[in-house]
Amino acid sequence: MIRDLVSALDYSMFAELALALFVVAFATMTYGTLRLSKNASDRFASIPLSDDVEDPRP
Repeated sequence: MIRDLVSALDYSMFAELALALFVVAFATMTYGTLRLSKNASDRFASIPLSDDVEDPRP
């Protein structure tokens, strides 16, 4: 019974939905990255070089 149900499902829509979710997530991360100020970008870049625990966000 479950095998019949699973074989009747059309998975092609899920592939397109997954691609759309990926594109939205990628665009959101790209927008957030491009929106960073120069000062915040420099502070994020200096995190691996410092021994202090500091919040790079203003």
